[in-house]
Amino acid sequence: MTLLEILSWVVVGAVLGVVAAALARTEGLTWIRGLGIGAFGAIVGGLIGRILLAPGASTGEPSGLLATGAFAAIGAVVTVLIARFQLRNRERPRFS
Repeated sequence: MTLLEILSWVVVGAVLGVVAAALARTEGLTWIRGLGIGAFGAIVGGLIGRILLAPGASTGEPSGLLATGAFAAIGAVVTVLIARFQLRNRERPRFS
């Protein structure tokens, strides 16, 4: 795993996190939170992609790197959507 690969996951995740936060309007989900949450999700998704696709990713083949990048992108979007649903559920009034 190279530093360039991790940085590319962070950049892809940050960009997708901001885009997902902008498209999924929720109070409390600012573009800065989307940036951080997307970057975190991209790192987790990229690491999961490396585990699942270890032979292609560890040799540095472009197909393996593209696949881990796709896992990073999916991880970023999923974590932003999870954060969105948590923030949306927090806004609901609770009757007790």
